[in-house]
Amino acid sequence: MLFVWQMIVHTPPWVWPLLLALLWLGWQGLRPRTVPVWRVALLPLIGLIVSLTGLVASQKPMVAFGCWMAVLLLALLPGYGLGRRRPARRLPDGRIELAGGWFSLVFGLSVFFVRYALGASAGIWPVLRGDPLWVALSAGVGGAIAGVGLGWLAAVLVRARREALAADQVFQARCAN
Repeated sequence: MLFVWQMIVHTPPWVWPLLLALLWLGWQGLRPRTVPVWRVALLPLIGLIVSLTGLVASQKPMVAFGCWMAVLLLALLPGYGLGRRRPARRLPDGRIELAGGWFSLVFGLSVFFVRYALGASAGIWPVLRGDPLWVALSAGVGGAIAGVGLGWLAAVLVRARREALAADQVFQARCAN
């Protein structure tokens, strides 16, 4: 128990407001809502930024970038598949009408806890920071987070656009009759 307490005490203070923000965003994602596009993109962009900060801090940036990019590209497809299932529609004013779902909460908490575990491990065993296998693993995890988030975002935006076009066609057909 002392070990867990020491981890919490040595966690930088900015981490806790970030956790609260991710929980809030995830909670908001559970219910249907109409939001601006930037709001739909917020959580995937947080995942991207968090993974990029891991690259910047890496002691072996070329290894980190190569693994990050490879895993990001692989993770785009599963993220896209998750996003395709989310009902969404772009409204005429540019906002997105989005069905509720668990993705935002699970994604946000995954970003937080995976990065927290990696950071805590590197803090406990600083020698890991220079180990090429650890650098590759850490960067790969960041790439997976970014890829799933960006793939999900792309699919939601594509679906929202398609739904809007389909609704426009139905409206135009009704007007023509």
